[in-house]
Amino acid sequence: MSVYLSRRAFLRAAGMVALTPVLAACGQAVPSVSRPGPSGRLVVALGADPASLDPLLQTGLVEASVYSNIFDGLLSLDDKGQLQPALAESYRAVDDRTWEFKLRRGVTFHNGEAFDAASVRATVERMLNPDSKSPIRAQLGAIERVETPDQYTALLVTRQPFAPLLAELTGLMMLPPRALAQTGAEGVARQPVGTGPFRFVEWIKGERITLEAHTAHWRGSPGVGRLEFRPILDSFSRVAALRTNEVQLITNLSARDMPDLQKQGLRSVTQPGIQTLYVRLNAKLPPLDDVRVRRALSLAVNVDELIQTVYGGHARRVNGPYPPEVFGYATSALLTPYDPDQARALLRDAGLSGGVSLTFWTPRGRYPGDDEAPQLLAAYLARVGVRLEIQTIEWGTYLSRLQGGEGPHLFLLAGTNRTFDPHFTLTRLYSSMGAFGLYYYDAKRIDPLVSEAAATLDPKRRQGLYSQMLSILRDDVPAIWLAQLDDLYGTQPSVTWTPRADSLLWMAGARVA
Repeated sequence: MSVYLSRRAFLRAAGMVALTPVLAACGQAVPSVSRPGPSGRLVVALGADPASLDPLLQTGLVEASVYSNIFDGLLSLDDKGQLQPALAESYRAVDDRTWEFKLRRGVTFHNGEAFDAASVRATVERMLNPDSKSPIRAQLGAIERVETPDQYTALLVTRQPFAPLLAELTGLMMLPPRALAQTGAEGVARQPVGTGPFRFVEWIKGERITLEAHTAHWRGSPGVGRLEFRPILDSFSRVAALRTNEVQLITNLSARDMPDLQKQGLRSVTQPGIQTLYVRLNAKLPPLDDVRVRRALSLAVNVDELIQTVYGGHARRVNGPYPPEVFGYATSALLTPYDPDQARALLRDAGLSGGVSLTFWTPRGRYPGDDEAPQLLAAYLARVGVRLEIQTIEWGTYLSRLQGGEGPHLFLLAGTNRTFDPHFTLTRLYSSMGAFGLYYYDAKRIDPLVSEAAATLDPKRRQGLYSQMLSILRDDVPAIWLAQLDDLYGTQPSVTWTPRADSLLWMAGARVA
């Protein structure tokens, strides 16, 4: 049986997060959900092992899909992408620089430590500390301080008006200050302690991450008693594990496997995802420091054919670094055409008529199709005289080296905008506030616009600023944006579970018959 949400239906359902703060009281308390007690074990196969479970250090989809079950934020998104209170029962704007959050009472971390305003202050201060090397600092660096007038009230004061604050807070998980002081960042990464619906049990690297139900969770008890995440990098092996019921849910399902699964009585679930697959071009490394070369590479890729060949049509072309569900997407901008003749002409103009060899990095199992797409990309570029040396690198090493500025000429990534606000993508990936903008792109034209847009509360003016930024990026070609990927899952029929608009595997409501 197949479940498919059409693009139009998904867009109607997903809506938009409130992107521009309204200077008035807002936020309604979310009641606890009455569910039957937890039962059974649910095993989920991921395409890669998380690099870390420290929610301040890793924000990728694989990592967040695991730790979002362990931690809570002040705010969250529901499964349709709508903003809602979480550990903050309510919130309001005191003025255009100050937001007041009334905290949920009676919540404890899994180690018994109370959640209160001190937890908010400790979490924010660690995130803002440059020594923490938190990538979230690029997104929330506008926060100046946290004030705690009482145990259950936290005031977040920003340096200037900051429109993306509420959206960005959905990705900031709250940490226990006492445990943080005792174990440090390494302890958080090794044995994470949160307030979420599941508590951490063990992590055997490369084999499994085991969680158990936190029955006293403020939303109500999760539906399964034990939750396991297993990294299975190979798509064939993931499908085989599902067929034998070794696992009950798999991610990164290949479109070609869907018909056979359905014939065997298994289920496939498909909906538009929030990931944009792209090839990052190192604009600071010759010959890609020449924009003519970058444009040539983008013209040499037949994206429509790649979507059909690798993804069976379960993807859509995009004209920028995030998909249409994100505020500020330029629907009228043209897609890059497939024009190998023009690509060859640009390479000749750049003095590369004799061809060139470039290094291309890719992970394996991290993204749908990351085993096939690089080969097809290499074939396209070979037609215009560009030879790719493809190197497949384990994800943890891959990410660490890229974030450290060691990236080669080209590398494969998928940008995931889980907040539905463009600030998330542009600060982390293209401005000099994030490692990818700092090391692989000259962001001097983008940086002032990123700051101005974040400080702009008028949505129309903010939309115009993002249009300017996207126009600059399309002109500079720091990446070849390939497609918005559908989320494709395979499940056993015994599993009851609803996929989310933000593509996270939040499993509190899942059940296994």
